[in-house]
Amino acid sequence: MTTPEAATVIVGGTAPQMLDGLRSRRDLSVLTAGETLGAAFVDVLSAALGRLPASLRAGVPVVMAATDYCVSATSRYVGRCVEAEAGGRRLRPSEAMTPEPAQLLQELAAAGDWDGPGYVLISPRAATLQAVRWAWGTISAGLHEAMVVCELVRDPHGDGYRVAAVPVTAAGSARSSPADGIGGTGGTGRTAPRRPRRPSGSSVVLSGTGLVTAFGDGGAVFWRNLLAGGRELRELTRFDASRFRSTTVCQTKVEAEPGEPTRRALVDRARAEALREAGLAELPERTLLVYAGVVPHLPQVSDAPRIEEIALGPDWDGDGSGVAPRNAVLMAHACASGAFGLAMAREWLLCGLADTAVVIGVSALNAYDYACLDVLRATSTTAARPFDEDRSGVTIGEGAGVVVLETAERAAARGHAPLATLSGISCRVAGQGISRLNAHIGAACMREALAMAGLTTVDYVHGHAPGTRQGDEAELLALDRIGAEHGWRGVPVSSYKGAAGHLLHASVFPGVVAAVRALRHEVLPGTPGLRKPLDARHVRVLRDPEPCAGIRSVMVDNFGFGGNNAAFLLTGGAAGRMEWSRDG
Repeated sequence: MTTPEAATVIVGGTAPQMLDGLRSRRDLSVLTAGETLGAAFVDVLSAALGRLPASLRAGVPVVMAATDYCVSATSRYVGRCVEAEAGGRRLRPSEAMTPEPAQLLQELAAAGDWDGPGYVLISPRAATLQAVRWAWGTISAGLHEAMVVCELVRDPHGDGYRVAAVPVTAAGSARSSPADGIGGTGGTGRTAPRRPRRPSGSSVVLSGTGLVTAFGDGGAVFWRNLLAGGRELRELTRFDASRFRSTTVCQTKVEAEPGEPTRRALVDRARAEALREAGLAELPERTLLVYAGVVPHLPQVSDAPRIEEIALGPDWDGDGSGVAPRNAVLMAHACASGAFGLAMAREWLLCGLADTAVVIGVSALNAYDYACLDVLRATSTTAARPFDEDRSGVTIGEGAGVVVLETAERAAARGHAPLATLSGISCRVAGQGISRLNAHIGAACMREALAMAGLTTVDYVHGHAPGTRQGDEAELLALDRIGAEHGWRGVPVSSYKGAAGHLLHASVFPGVVAAVRALRHEVLPGTPGLRKPLDARHVRVLRDPEPCAGIRSVMVDNFGFGGNNAAFLLTGGAAGRMEWSRDG
């Protein structure tokens, strides 16, 4: 075991009075207040990165606790949506979604030499503690040589923010100890594969999955319809969508009990299936819960219509999971939140911070997510056609997904045969702009995930491919770059989003289920809605299902607005050949 230590805490931000009150602290290095939050964030993080050895700066993970910022930004956006609806109009481009916290990491990547993994935690009351525990645990276990933990705290007397950051390294280079809060208060071409170390002999496996989509409850229902080329399209009825460009969605038939959010009903159904498939009657005591698709309590707009579909209540208890608040994590990485959650869960399991991890994603149709995509003109006025020459945008879907993970050793000890192994994963926050996928960064994630898994090729790729003009083309370009490097010849790729829609924050979960079932059944799904596949040199887009005898590896891509990029490898073989229930 390695003993971690923290260096001097760097503090800055856009709230001069908050900073002035800290200048007498000898254990802090206080910077001059910046004019914008983005500039202040880059200054503070650059100073923290500068305390690390040069060899570590580019690839060091940065974990950010940003609950206050997320609540404030989301509340302002919801307020604009409510005003627009009251006026019977659509949002104007100038009223588009306030940048998510991860976009501050994107600015950091654009400003300097850092392009490592970045994670945003927005957990109520516990985000900073979780970030500090993550850094201490992974460095103690030798999983990382260093990490940077940072925190954004809103000025209670103004609109500014304090930004604090501290590098954590092995003993000998730090000067302070961890606390519940930092400081004692509450693409540039750098694409060489980085393979984070892990304890010898350890691996993380998927022990259970649960899924609810417009096709109904269960992974089996989704899989059958995906193979059949089904498309569960219908008119949106969850709210008045008359002011939006499109009203065609993939809406579930789930109707929640009076007073219960649809979001909660979707999660309950998916979680029950995942635990059953994992052979767990209840969650073990040392469980990490990672939740994507909701934000903390929004007191400024708590009376907004259907706000409970995107925001938790003030006394959120993990949706009745029984997990302790310190282990119940909310993550904010737009439509790539699920994959970032898998990456966090993997590291917590490998370093012993948890025995079991449950990653949850949910997307209940609501006016706020819908308005964001509408103003960006990302929605299709017809229906999504992923990887098609005539694609015109996203069809929004509704649903929830749950993945149960544990170490291979723990699964074996309780006699459970897992579905697949999470052999490699890479998450980066980088790129340019709010909504454009950067093929260079996407390829970097794929490259690093392959290197971590010790592979140079895969049998199948389940693409993110939501059906947008730029995103689908950029993803194929990224795959072609990896194919050219490794001599791929026609590696098959497809996407589910023409069938069940784009589940936004929960978008990765149908992809995981499709990958696991492909490994199990040795069949590759097609791409429902596809008529004229885009050309590619090293991969080929599947219109229809096809057999794949001996399949052992699947890459799953997961991308999001704001420069959120991720790719991961699921491998099968003996670990993936369990006997499933009859409906599987």
